[in-house]
Amino acid sequence: MGWRKKQEAADPFEARSKALADQIRKLEKQIQDLAESPAPPPPKPTANPAPATKPLASAASKPPQPTTSRRAPVAAPLPKPPPPTPPTTALGSPQGDIRVNPHGVRKFDLAALWSRLQNHFRGPNANNPRMVQYLAAGSVHGLRPLRYERRVARNRFIGLFVLLVLILFGLAKVYFPSG
Repeated sequence: MGWRKKQEAADPFEARSKALADQIRKLEKQIQDLAESPAPPPPKPTANPAPATKPLASAASKPPQPTTSRRAPVAAPLPKPPPPTPPTTALGSPQGDIRVNPHGVRKFDLAALWSRLQNHFRGPNANNPRMVQYLAAGSVHGLRPLRYERRVARNRFIGLFVLLVLILFGLAKVYFPSG
């Protein structure tokens, strides 16, 4: 063993990406094999097809025999989905639904707009809370901790804000001289 040789820690992201790349390669090879294999030829139609209807036999000639053919069970048809229900009407409202105007257009809803804006800026929930903890603590090799990234972003914002204020102050001095 070398004393001065630095042992590289296994990067979990690199290992996972290699495993996924191998799996993709296998699937692409399987697709290529299926594409290269010849497709089975379609069945050839016969010159004299069998008649679709049987000739009628007299009832007295042969008694009916029980059939022993095995048929696949017929699946019941899927139930139809119920028709969409109109929005509920407000109690005591003579004109019907209070959320729709007389022309059939939905009215502006300020509370719904506010909740949509809040959800937009809140962002999605974390799918893997354990990974969020690793990122926040900085325990994933090769990635900076989240607190460091936040500090860098905060300093960048403060610096750009100060620069914007100085530019606006300079423009105000040029266009509105105090004289």
